[in-house]
Amino acid sequence: MAGWVIGYVAGMSGRRAIRKRSPVSGLRRAQLSFAQVLGQSVSAVAPSAVMVTLPALVIPAAGRAAVPVFVVAALLMAAVGYCVTQFTTRMVAVSGLYSYTVKGLGPTAGIAAGWSVVIGYAAAAMASTLGAASYLTALLGHVGVPDGRVTIAVLAVLVGVLAWALMVRGIRLSARISLSVEVFAIAVAAAVLVIAFTGSVTGHDPPKVAEPESRSALGFALLLAITSYVGFESAGTVAREAQRPFVTVTRAIRWSPLVLGVLYTFAAAMQTAGTIRAGTGSVPIVLTLPNNAVLSIVMELGITASWFACVIGSTTALSRTLFAMGREGVVAASVGRAHPVYRTPHVALTLAMPVIVAAPVCYLFATGSSREVLIGLLAVSAHGYIGAYLLVCLAAPAFLRRIGELTRAPLVIGLSAAAMMVTIIGWAALTVASPVWIATAVYAGLLAAGFAAFGWRRRSVPDLAERVGVFDETVAGDVFADYNPWEVRR
Repeated sequence: MAGWVIGYVAGMSGRRAIRKRSPVSGLRRAQLSFAQVLGQSVSAVAPSAVMVTLPALVIPAAGRAAVPVFVVAALLMAAVGYCVTQFTTRMVAVSGLYSYTVKGLGPTAGIAAGWSVVIGYAAAAMASTLGAASYLTALLGHVGVPDGRVTIAVLAVLVGVLAWALMVRGIRLSARISLSVEVFAIAVAAAVLVIAFTGSVTGHDPPKVAEPESRSALGFALLLAITSYVGFESAGTVAREAQRPFVTVTRAIRWSPLVLGVLYTFAAAMQTAGTIRAGTGSVPIVLTLPNNAVLSIVMELGITASWFACVIGSTTALSRTLFAMGREGVVAASVGRAHPVYRTPHVALTLAMPVIVAAPVCYLFATGSSREVLIGLLAVSAHGYIGAYLLVCLAAPAFLRRIGELTRAPLVIGLSAAAMMVTIIGWAALTVASPVWIATAVYAGLLAAGFAAFGWRRRSVPDLAERVGVFDETVAGDVFADYNPWEVRR
C-alpha cells in the first residue's frame, strides 16, 4: 500500500520520486490568514503614501488626463494580475514572478525576471526607507528637531533596524503590523484629501490644471502611475507561509489592483483641485492644507506609517526571492538559510537591509533633494517591476500551453498587456527632461550584472539552469502523517 501511494504521487509530479524535503523548507507553512496575505500585497504598495505622493508627481505631467491615466494603469495591472493568477492557482512559489516565468519561458527569461523583480523590490524598499525617514523628520520638526540630510540619514538607519527586527522575528508579526498600519494610514490619507479638497474649492477659485507639455510627458505620467500599483503581486512570495495558498494568494492578487485603482482615482480627483505642491526641506510632497497644522501633522503621521509598512512589504518579498535564489545556487547558498527558531530568511534580510538603507542616503547626500531621490528610485523600481510583469504576461500563455490548458482569454490578455507595457516604457523613455532614460540605463546595467553573476555561478554549478525556479513541493511527511489510530490524541 505504501509503495502504491509513493508511486501515485511520484507519477502525479512528473514521475519523479517524492522528496523527503521541500526545496524551500525552513519557512513555516500555513501561518498567514487571507487578511495577512492581503496585508503583504497592500504593504508592498503603500497605498496611503501613494495616494498623496504619486498623483502629485503625475498631475504636472498628465494635466487633466491624470484621472484617466490612473484608470488605464489600474486596468493594465488587473491584466497583469490575471496572468499571475494562472500560476498561483497551480503552484506555490516563494519567489513569485521569478519562478512563474521559469515555468513558462525557461531559465534564461526566468533569470531576467528574477533579477528584474529583485531590482523592483529593492528600489521600492529604498524609496520607502527615504520616504519614511523624510516624513518622520518633518514630524519631529514640529518639536524642534532640526531638518536636514543628517537627520534623515539617522532616521533612515532607525527605520531599517526596526523593519529588520520585525521581519526576522516572524512573518505573522510583520504582516499583522503592516496591515494595521496601512488601514490606519489609508483612512488618514482619505480624510485629509477630502478636507484639503473642500478647503481648496470653497476658499478660492480652484487653479486651472495645466495640460501636459508634450505627449512624451503623458507617457512619463503613465509610467509613474504604474509605479503606484507595483508590488501588489508580492502576495505570491508568501504562498508557502499562507493558509490555503491557492485561494488566498489568488484572491489577494486578483482584487488588489481594482481596489487600489478606486483609491488612486479618488486621490487624483481630489488633488486636481490644486491641493498639492512640491515639498520643501525634507518632505518630498506636501498638501496645501487650509491653515490647519493639526491636519498637516496627521497627514505626515499617516504617510510615515505607510512608507514604513512598504519597507516591510517590499523587503519581505525581496528576501523570499533571494532566499529561493540561494537554494538554487544563483547566489551564495548561505542566502538560502532560514532562522532555526523564527523560520524566516534572516541571512537574506541581514544582507539586504544595509544596502536598502545606505543607497538612498548616499543618493540624498549627492543630490540634496528628497523629491529627486524619490522620483529616481521609483523610476528604477518601475523598470524592474515592468520588466518582470512583461515576462510573466508572456510566460502565462506559454505555461498553459505546456500543460495543455491554454484558452483564448490568457493568450489575448497576456500578449496585449505585454505590448502595452513595452509601449509605455518606450514612450516614457522619450521624455528627455525626466529621469526615465537614466533609470533605464541603471536598470539595464543592474540586469547585465545579474546575468554576469549567473554566468559566473554556472562555472561552479554546472546544472544551475535546471535548478532555477524552485517551488514548494509535496514531501513524504505530507503523505505519511505520524498518526496512530489506536493512540488517544490530546
